[in-house]
Amino acid sequence: MQSKDVFPARVREVIDLIEQGDVLSGTYKESVPMVDIATQTPKHYIEMSTPANLFNDLQEALQFYQDEDIEPPYYHLPDITAEALGDIPAATSDEQRALNRALIEYEEEHNFYELIKERIAPLAAKLHIEDEEASLVADIISSDLYHCAKARLLLEEPHPYFEHILSIYRNQGMPIGWIGSEAPDEGEFIIYTRTYNVE
Repeated sequence: MQSKDVFPARVREVIDLIEQGDVLSGTYKESVPMVDIATQTPKHYIEMSTPANLFNDLQEALQFYQDEDIEPPYYHLPDITAEALGDIPAATSDEQRALNRALIEYEEEHNFYELIKERIAPLAAKLHIEDEEASLVADIISSDLYHCAKARLLLEEPHPYFEHILSIYRNQGMPIGWIGSEAPDEGEFIIYTRTYNVE
């Protein structure tokens, strides 16, 4: 079985969120504390921009997420994510190729989708969703976070788009849309959140 200890700390941080972190269980705040991975101490806060639209109804949010015919200034988020994935290069060195294979194997062995689904299923009643919708939510979250881990694995510098996705999930939200531009570096996420809370 593949061990996550082979991955850099920044990748393990994403895997830890997938395996045991809270998702969609709390309130959405304006800022997120960042922790120094080595010392596990707070180092600063990331300010979260208030999205142009917040969805508080998860069923409506999922309908919006799946709507491929939305009109500008709104854009289909999976298309924007696919565009951003183009920024992640193929593994080139032997070490990168080995780590990339290890991440694929680790995901297959641990089944990120099932890990998220196990935590979403008990929340389904509070989120006002059915089993099929809970499965879709788990699929969205596990895919997004896998992309975040891959970006951290293969890019030397943090990728703003995937780091923002990671911050949204850490902050108990879920990105469900995009507004502003067809480019992943020109626009803002539309976010589902159970409640919006400013501290």
